[in-house]
Amino acid sequence: MLMEARAVFLNGPEDLHLDTLALKAPGAGDLVVDIAHSGISTGTEKLFWSGRMPPFPGMGYPLVPGYEAAGEVVEAAPGTGFKSGDHVFVPGADCFNGAFGLFGGASAR
Repeated sequence: MLMEARAVFLNGPEDLHLDTLALKAPGAGDLVVDIAHSGISTGTEKLFWSGRMPPFPGMGYPLVPGYEAAGEVVEAAPGTGFKSGDHVFVPGADCFNGAFGLFGGASAR
């Protein structure tokens, strides 16, 4: 089943728009979380917006900005200890096809 998310998409410096992105299929041990809230770092995202972000492993353009998130579990793999309806903190995620989102980029599924 193809999952998509509507997300803020930073294609490059000062190139920001809303887009619909495909999500990677959840793997063993993964959760699918509907994000309710995400922080924005006035450091990291500002540096990416301006194009002055120094190289950082796992980050680059295109980018779904967001800095840690909270939401509700809608799917939980067996053995995770979580169930649908649990509220969780998401310290990071690698869930977008074709975009970075290392620190838990926020989107609506």
